[in-house]
Amino acid sequence: MEKIRGIAALAGITFKEGVRDRALYGIFLFSLFVMVLGLIVLSFFMRELGKVASDFMLSAIAFAGLLLSFFISPQLLAKDLERKTIYVVLAKPFSRSDYILGKYAGILLLVTVATAILAFFALAGMLLAKSMYSAYFQAFRMDAFLLAILGEWLVFALINGLVVFFASFSSSGFLTLLFSVSIYIVGENVETVYRYLQTATAEIPLSGPVHFLIEISRYVFPNMALFDLKAQAAHGILLPFSYVASISVYAASYIAILLFLASFFFKRRELA
Repeated sequence: MEKIRGIAALAGITFKEGVRDRALYGIFLFSLFVMVLGLIVLSFFMRELGKVASDFMLSAIAFAGLLLSFFISPQLLAKDLERKTIYVVLAKPFSRSDYILGKYAGILLLVTVATAILAFFALAGMLLAKSMYSAYFQAFRMDAFLLAILGEWLVFALINGLVVFFASFSSSGFLTLLFSVSIYIVGENVETVYRYLQTATAEIPLSGPVHFLIEISRYVFPNMALFDLKAQAAHGILLPFSYVASISVYAASYIAILLFLASFFFKRRELA
């Protein structure tokens, strides 16, 4: 119980530090600007206004979450080392594994609150657009839209797991950012590359080692494409619960592995 309280306290401190970051408000304002812009430009489209509005709102949430994860989260970890406050935390009966869990929980809480606020404005924008152009929103489904937001939140949770993992052994915030962005880009494209190679090499099969390397890469790198539900939301397609549950378990499992490895490396890291 004492350990849980300590992790919760550290998570709360991390969350407050993130809220005080001025860059967070810049990200919010920019995202809201994109949402408002989406409503304004709807009048320039002659058809499929519902799909356009959905893409604008979800893209604004996705972009804000990526900015927050890549540019604010690494700083929340680096500040403890720069200000030497990490020594105060670890001087208490608080293990390094608890520190990793507490920091991740605080970052995840920040991302969750930010996503919830943006989701509220996105839903308000969609309802406003629907009231203005009701004829073009016949296929719009609120539940499919909310599932797409959930998919984006899972991406943010996974990315921040990557950030914590790389920060556990990297002394540079820039390197943490570089590694995290690189893995994200690979994860966004690994499934596309795999399918392309399957099609392109139908007549000329790949050699055994190359095929094995490609198969392994699908499991080593997170498959971010699984969480992209924007197209389904735009067309009002509600995915079955089994799919949502499977990608949730996939994200949770990947994050658990990342946090375990982060704790392993952080325990062996020289902080002096």
